[in-house]
Amino acid sequence: MAHILLVEDDLDLREMLKAILADEGHHVVDVSDGQAALTAIRGGQPDLIVSDIIMDGMEGFAAIMAFRKLLPETPIIAMSGNELYLSNSEKLGADLGLLKPFTRANFLSEINALLDASERQLLTAGA
Repeated sequence: MAHILLVEDDLDLREMLKAILADEGHHVVDVSDGQAALTAIRGGQPDLIVSDIIMDGMEGFAAIMAFRKLLPETPIIAMSGNELYLSNSEKLGADLGLLKPFTRANFLSEINALLDASERQLLTAGA
């Protein structure tokens, strides 16, 4: 079970993604913008961050740069319906860009791949 921070301004999508992650046994903290995400991080470091790019308030690009500065080892998935935004998000620190719309299977596959890679890094660093 991982602690996942989900940042998405679309309430319906946020609730759906939270339910998918919770069904897989993950603990999910969900917020609607980057500023709320930074506040949530102060309450505990997530194992993974999933963030939309275009949001009201602090948008995704600024949030990703702040996440990367505060949590340099934490994997970040950026989500957007625009491939250019995803490319730019990876240049700013996201580990992966996930193009909307995506399937449940694709979403979980990407989540699990990043969590597995992060866990292997921690084990290697501790050895």
